Amino acid sequence: MTFESAKSLSPSLEDYLQAIFWTVAAKGTARAKDIARQLEVKASSVTGALQALAQKQYVHYQPYEAVTLTAEGFDEATRVVQRHSIVREFFAGVLRLNDAAAEEKACRMEHCLGADVTDRLAALTEFVRTRPEVGEGLSRLLAEQCRVADTPGRVQGKSVTVADLRPGQKAAIVAVRSEGALARRLVDMGLGRGALVEVEGIAPAGDPIRIRIRGYRLALRRSEAAAISVVGR
Repeated sequence: MTFESAKSLSPSLEDYLQAIFWTVAAKGTARAKDIARQLEVKASSVTGALQALAQKQYVHYQPYEAVTLTAEGFDEATRVVQRHSIVREFFAGVLRLNDAAAEEKACRMEHCLGADVTDRLAALTEFVRTRPEVGEGLSRLLAEQCRVADTPGRVQGKSVTVADLRPGQKAAIVAVRSEGALARRLVDMGLGRGALVEVEGIAPAGDPIRIRIRGYRLALRRSEAAAISVVGR
């Protein structure tokens, strides 16, 4: 999977799109005041950014009304969020920075990285994650050579499924790869692409998985959870 955008966005507009994505995931829609609060900017700045995103057909926007993502905007926001997650998890999972430092540095660096670099960071992070002996050796090397404390980070940079999340983790639905009862149940509740999911608990045997999604609490079989593709926050 590559992360190159079909339309170029400035770093600032990418930040706005990301803020809209997570606000819509949690609430269903976003308002200018929500975006301003999240990004700590003035309302006038939000208005200009929303107008620019609307011109690119990434958001539905009218003054004083709620903001929603277009289909193209959702796909673009997913790309931006995935790239941010990959960079953050590289810092946390490979370089062993603490979560706060990994988040801060990802915010600074993510905008200047192309798809070629992002794809390689994702592959390297996954390689380290799936080979504990490599991670342990890397931790020792960093501790010895760089005097970096071993504080393993969360690995959730790539698009995964609800079944891959741990208790307390949150992610936004990208797709529901099911046409059965699960898909109908989510549709009946008005849920689907873009909704924020939080795993509240997992049974000792790994099945079922308890989730919270926009005020609803559900118990999913692991097979059902594996059919819900998400991007981690």
